[in-house]
Amino acid sequence: MKLVLAFNQWQPYSIIKFFIQPKKLLVALGIVVASVVVMGTNVGTKVHMSAQNVYPQGKQFPLALYSLHEAQDMQSARKSGWKIAQTYHFNPAFLQTVTEGQMLALASLPGKSQPVPEARLANNIATLAKSDRVAWWEFPEERRYWRDGEMAIVTKYAKWTRKYDPKKRPNYMYIPGHYNAQDVQQYVPYLDIIPASVYTKYVEMPHSWVRWRMETTLKGIELAQAKIGANYLKGEKTPVAVLELFHEPGNMLITPEGAYHDFWQSIVSGARGILVFSYFRKRNHPQLEKVWQVYDQAVREITGKEQLGAAILYGKRLDNINFQIIDGPKRTEQFIFSDMEQPISFPSINILTLAWNKSTYIIAVNSADEPVSAKFTGFANTTDEATVLFANKTICLSNGTLNTVFKPLGVQILKISMDSKNTKALEERNKKICKLLPTRINGNF
Repeated sequence: MKLVLAFNQWQPYSIIKFFIQPKKLLVALGIVVASVVVMGTNVGTKVHMSAQNVYPQGKQFPLALYSLHEAQDMQSARKSGWKIAQTYHFNPAFLQTVTEGQMLALASLPGKSQPVPEARLANNIATLAKSDRVAWWEFPEERRYWRDGEMAIVTKYAKWTRKYDPKKRPNYMYIPGHYNAQDVQQYVPYLDIIPASVYTKYVEMPHSWVRWRMETTLKGIELAQAKIGANYLKGEKTPVAVLELFHEPGNMLITPEGAYHDFWQSIVSGARGILVFSYFRKRNHPQLEKVWQVYDQAVREITGKEQLGAAILYGKRLDNINFQIIDGPKRTEQFIFSDMEQPISFPSINILTLAWNKSTYIIAVNSADEPVSAKFTGFANTTDEATVLFANKTICLSNGTLNTVFKPLGVQILKISMDSKNTKALEERNKKICKLLPTRINGNF
């Protein structure tokens, strides 16, 4: 197997994020700020959208776009199911923009090497908190836990948002993608939304690295003795993935197939929300427009009539379905990343099985760069077919076994109905139809 080595030099966020510190954010223009917030609360009644709709406060799967600035672009993204917008130029007027765009906002709080004084931040939080368009509080990015002043931003802001926001919205901070589980652990007590930065091509990793990145973030939550769940006010955490939609000169370019893989592999590996960096920077390369369209497609799928977002958040996670790789690479290529002492690899296939709304859903992802044939077992013997969602295809089962073929980096989302209303006659009819259909299919990318 090919051995992939990660580069050791991690570029600072200022290069990638173009982080802009809003120095004027706390200037006391009370009347102007208050009027903007009031407008952010009352304008845009065509579509009611508030922070109480989105997980973990609400029930909807979190889907956010970095650097989404214009109301017109927000309206377009909202139609697909995106819900939260972020800007590096945040000021209170952005709440009016997201209102017109029918979305919510990450409310960015200022700070660099030290916390701003409590009284100043308290006024800022209390004023912004009047708007129902604030989804999460966004702390300054990548504050380093080994620097006392920077870590004080994290610890004190976590305390002050709870103290001065009557709705006690969740706290979020972008964490670099090279941190190991012990690094992530340092932030878990203070953040409610725990991100995994999944910039596969930027860090020159194979797509199987996505699983390591997400599972390592979950390990950090575990090391901090926290649980995953919606009750963030009682200490439960929401792991999310931040996906790649940018290109740096000299780096590899993410492909549409790779982006679709990374979206679903992040979820299979534990993400309960997806953020994408960044809508603005998709103009970095002509190919990124196709990558954006794939992310948008995945969002339409997760928010569509199948209610996959709800299934991921609230469905029962099962371990009764197993798989065996029949043809193709059984494991992904090995890689070494950051401070790893030994190269690692994973089984080529990774699955998440969910019971939801009288159906079983299996999200299956191939992380190999070659086609893989797999046999899935553990289904009830009375089950005779599975629908491949978003592909207009059906796979027939025989004696509780399902055979299928994945494209390189392919994803298949299978649905098996558990509706007890199916009659014996209907089951016999399905069996007859299945005998006429092929048992091997190609998944969508």
